[in-house]
Amino acid sequence: MPDSNRSPARDDSVAAAGAQAHPAVVPLMEERVEVGTVTTPAGTVRVRIEIDEGRERVALADAREEYQPSVRAVGKPAMTRRDPYLDGDEVVIPVYEERVVVERRLFLKEEIRLRRARHVAHEERDVPVRRERAIFERMQPDGSWREVAVPPGPSVAEHNAPHSGGTAHE
Repeated sequence: MPDSNRSPARDDSVAAAGAQAHPAVVPLMEERVEVGTVTTPAGTVRVRIEIDEGRERVALADAREEYQPSVRAVGKPAMTRRDPYLDGDEVVIPVYEERVVVERRLFLKEEIRLRRARHVAHEERDVPVRRERAIFERMQPDGSWREVAVPPGPSVAEHNAPHSGGTAHE
């Protein structure tokens, strides 16, 4: 219940006089973040490439071609000479002779045919192969080097595979 002896105008003037006597100070603060990097050597690592030589068995197909000659008698007149030609797998070499009949005529006497025969022999041979491997080593505090294990990276097939934007079910 309000005091009946006080007037509302008097309460306002007292509050105003008290505010002028002791002003309130509110400090303003701001925090700032500074980010930087410091390079600190964590150790030394070296990579050596070693080449292992070995032998590997591979299958080879040794293909060679040879010609098997045969002679076929023809014995018919020819108007002009013909150069050697191919007839399927055969090379045909025409052989001509001139015969004396009341007049001179060109006769195709015979043809020499060379049939090509292909022979494939399968065999296995040991061939030398070289494989390189990387060895990762870390320098120890005493100055010596110790080999460290490195997790395997993606295979060549994975590395060269085209990247798809998502799954096949999208």
